[in-house]
Amino acid sequence: MENWPGYHWKAAWAASHMGGDRTAALRLIGDAVLTEEGPCYGPVHLLADFGTSAAPYADRVRHIMENTQGLRRAQAALALWSGTGEPEPSISVLEEFVLPIADGGEGYELFGEALRALVRIGTLTPAARAALRTVRGFDGRLTRERNYEAFLQDEELRAAIEYLLALP
Repeated sequence: MENWPGYHWKAAWAASHMGGDRTAALRLIGDAVLTEEGPCYGPVHLLADFGTSAAPYADRVRHIMENTQGLRRAQAALALWSGTGEPEPSISVLEEFVLPIADGGEGYELFGEALRALVRIGTLTPAARAALRTVRGFDGRLTRERNYEAFLQDEELRAAIEYLLALP
């Protein structure tokens, strides 16, 4: 397990953020995204931190976003926006994790992931804005946790909601 490729991807990503060779790190991570098969498709989530430098991988990231579900789909949506700078289709995909919560759904982990991504993108659809207004009005904690982490998670989610609703 010590030579697992994921360790190499994460080490390259970390090194690129500490003054290391960003081009080499992007190449290693991007090549893994291009060659890894589903359901995980490699470290697509790490591409989001390379901005438009990751644009050459946008077609593969779009494929991943369109052919996965759950967390990987949300991560690919953020990576696609980061690589292309285009809010769509990423915000529409992320909206899929916001709307069900307003209707009483329980996918709070993915809801939080989507909120963090939408904060980075800085854009909302009208439907997502309406859903967040509804969620903001909920009395209970915005988490299914029942321990001390529930307070922290609820505060984080509510702060993200307030930030997003303040966007023009």
